[in-house]
Amino acid sequence: MKQIIKNIYHVGDNECSVYMVDTQSDEGLVLIDAGMNLDMIRQINSHGILFKNIQHCILTHCHIDHIGICAQLSRELSGIKFYAHELDAAPIEKPNHDGRTAASWYGVRYEPVKLYQKFTSDTILRIGNYDFQIIHTPGHTPGSISVLVESEGKKVLFGQDLHGPFNENFLSDLQDYQLSMQKLLDLEADILCEGHFGIFQPNHRVKQYIEKHKRLNQPLL
Repeated sequence: MKQIIKNIYHVGDNECSVYMVDTQSDEGLVLIDAGMNLDMIRQINSHGILFKNIQHCILTHCHIDHIGICAQLSRELSGIKFYAHELDAAPIEKPNHDGRTAASWYGVRYEPVKLYQKFTSDTILRIGNYDFQIIHTPGHTPGSISVLVESEGKKVLFGQDLHGPFNENFLSDLQDYQLSMQKLLDLEADILCEGHFGIFQPNHRVKQYIEKHKRLNQPLL
């Protein structure tokens, strides 16, 4: 685990990157995505942050590499709350959505979990001492979201899977994607925490990364 900026951490990488915000309150810890390896998340104990204090998990979209261990987390952490956009809710909450979750790509079976809250629009989710700005960024999936949090005067953007891929089974939409990427560029974030390709900072590197993939993934005319 590595601290990115005050109270914000990169937990680790196992199929996807998992991030965490310590709300410094009774609301405990907030995961941004869950990944596929529970042991990787448990190892936060060795850094003086208690696994048992994870109370929230914001899911950026419905793919197995981001949601695979949600059911295990739910069994081990009584009362943990899961959040996602309503357009990606069905694959997260119901079985037999292998095409949407891409579980078959990994040769695993996804075990559904119940969402505590389904976002229907851009919103501010207040947890403890932090505002989590929930931004609907469809393209990769219909219900993809990005999350913006501020720490020490810096805008930290959790923009998972901004690179794609795009697939008809995911219900991907490149026109939506173009609009979403512009939406993120307009935020002028200082730090980007991406889902598979690492952490980008300062602002000009964030901008370069988003612009590069926006340029590479143009819709067909």
